[in-house]
Amino acid sequence: MATPQVQPDPDLQAGLQYLRAGWFDRAEPHFRTAHGRHGDRPEILHYLAVCLSQRGALGEAEALWRKAIAKDPKEPMLSYNLALLERRLGKLDEAAKRFRDTIRRAPTHIEARLALAGIHIDQHKFTAAERELSEVVANLDRALEYPDGAQLRPLQARSRNMLGHVLYRLGHFEPALDILEQALRDAGEETPRRAQIMADRALALGGLGRHDDAIAVAEQAVALAPQSASLVHALAFVLYFAGRVTEAVAQAEKALELDPSFTPALRTLALAQTAAGKTDDALAVLQRVLHQNRLDRDAVLQLSFLHLDAKRFDAALQALGPYLKVVPDDGRALNNQGLALRGLKRLEEARRSFKRARRQAGDDPLVLTNFGAVLVDLGRAAEARPLHEQALRSLPDDARLLANYGICLAALGEKDRARETLDNALAADPGNDEALMARAGLDA
Repeated sequence: MATPQVQPDPDLQAGLQYLRAGWFDRAEPHFRTAHGRHGDRPEILHYLAVCLSQRGALGEAEALWRKAIAKDPKEPMLSYNLALLERRLGKLDEAAKRFRDTIRRAPTHIEARLALAGIHIDQHKFTAAERELSEVVANLDRALEYPDGAQLRPLQARSRNMLGHVLYRLGHFEPALDILEQALRDAGEETPRRAQIMADRALALGGLGRHDDAIAVAEQAVALAPQSASLVHALAFVLYFAGRVTEAVAQAEKALELDPSFTPALRTLALAQTAAGKTDDALAVLQRVLHQNRLDRDAVLQLSFLHLDAKRFDAALQALGPYLKVVPDDGRALNNQGLALRGLKRLEEARRSFKRARRQAGDDPLVLTNFGAVLVDLGRAAEARPLHEQALRSLPDDARLLANYGICLAALGEKDRARETLDNALAADPGNDEALMARAGLDA
């Protein structure tokens, strides 16, 4: 006797047709009807969650995907979609965990790997992003050798583009240029991707000090996609580092006309305004960024630096406070907190901040030298000396580091070496106030 065929559910069929056509509002009622008939089947919960997320009901969609995963914990599609949603909600640690779950169950899930690398970039974990992307690029290179591998070239262009950007953020400018050149070959004639790759090449060229080349490449990228706020911002950024501040302000403002909420352009505008002496305008721009997102790390650091430069130490602490409550282990923010506390002569608190900063960023020469400086203030120059020497191994010609080391040597009674070190600091920066005062003190 033949087994009777199970008829497909008409509401599921209709819902899927609308879903594939992008008509989520029409698909949702059909999935709700199917859900009422069949209960919490994982695929129905998934389809409903897709519809809800498309109309902005993110909390409800998240609850449905969690319920679907509880029913079918081994299905990578469910963990992947929930991770995407959690990333939209700003739950980056949870999203990263879900992407890792997806990769564990589906090791060839390239989109999950790229999304995980994207979260690492968002969290400034560039070394972790480099590891993830290097593996993706190597795997795709092997896959490209197969007869049908050519179809993967757009994905490889995107992967190399991300890797090149990460290498640039790590300060590896030459390797970044090599990878981005390969990405251009993979991109073929795909204009939007080519434009983005060229913008990242411009950033790497700027990092190498090749400012004219960087500006030329950035202008070519903008010519390919003149309505892209991201590309116009890249041009503003390289103009700023080339010292063409007025042009940088104009391009940053143009990027913001294209996308008023594009925060990287706001931050670059603040940098350029500061360089142009428009500090009040820069402060207003940074407050605008923090109004959008009070945890914007770069804006918090920029704002605190502005206050530190103006010796508004209480204002610097106020700018850093809300961020450090949520992100208490950010080494650079702790460093700025230490500088503000030192400026207020709250030396023991400053020492604790620098000690915590060193735990998070132990190789950062500025953290090391600032930690050493406050130890000298506290009469602990012998402890400070190895910190200054470690810092100078990374930046041997930096005037700030040399000045702090010279002051430390003077505190240890090594006056001849202190004079020599302070003279080197003044040769690097004749206007270094701390070196000038310390040198005058030695002469007196």
